[in-house]
Amino acid sequence: MTDRKKTIIITGSSSGLGSALALQYSSMGNKLFLFGRSKERLEKISDLCRKNGAIVNSIIADVTDEKSMRKHIEEIAMHNNVDVVIACAGVSAGTLDGPETPQQVNKIFSININGVLNTVMPIIPHMIQRKSGNIAIVSSMAGFLGLSSAPSYSASKGAVRLFSEAIGAYLQAHNVYVSTVIPGYIKTPMTDVNGFPMPFMIDANDAAKKIKHGITHNKRVIAFPLFMYLFLKITTLIPSRVVSYINSKLPGKPAFEKK
Repeated sequence: MTDRKKTIIITGSSSGLGSALALQYSSMGNKLFLFGRSKERLEKISDLCRKNGAIVNSIIADVTDEKSMRKHIEEIAMHNNVDVVIACAGVSAGTLDGPETPQQVNKIFSININGVLNTVMPIIPHMIQRKSGNIAIVSSMAGFLGLSSAPSYSASKGAVRLFSEAIGAYLQAHNVYVSTVIPGYIKTPMTDVNGFPMPFMIDANDAAKKIKHGITHNKRVIAFPLFMYLFLKITTLIPSRVVSYINSKLPGKPAFEKK
């Protein structure tokens, strides 16, 4: 990718990593389409991006609404050559207050999996036609193991990791690059509720810099910290009963929803 001004779509822009990514891409002349659910927070980050010189369009949308997301993204692509799409919207829950409820599981899967598909699928035909573009899908280190502390979050992030890897292999022939983002702990509102140690936590702004750098260089995997990523890949070779025992001792996260 060159240094020309770009058009970027980012979901989950109203807080956390998504807002940090918006700021990273808010250089003079870049055109940003920022998706979020909170109008107040989204307008705040949009104003900051405009002060940095970016042209910003803030869009209040629910990534789980397939028809609405398709309409928004196809409308953007109709009038712009979209260079980068980052599917960042995501939520987590946990088991500290008991097992995840069916409502929690459905909500997490809907946002973390369907939200990614609703963001990425509408733009793919446009990028194939142009034979250029970058897509980044935010997974997690949790996507390598079915963590007892966050079952549905782990499963959802594992699903989008595999989807990202697979679709990336297909799109490469069309000169469209897909980056699978696999971060460890990032300091965001999502991790602020965790009442347990989170080793090697990284600031959201530093994480956003790493992701932007990886996208710019068409990296297929953007994983940090790297040694944690390599360790988790090695754990696939450890006997399952050992992994299961360790997993059972992990602390839970506060649930975001009560029965």
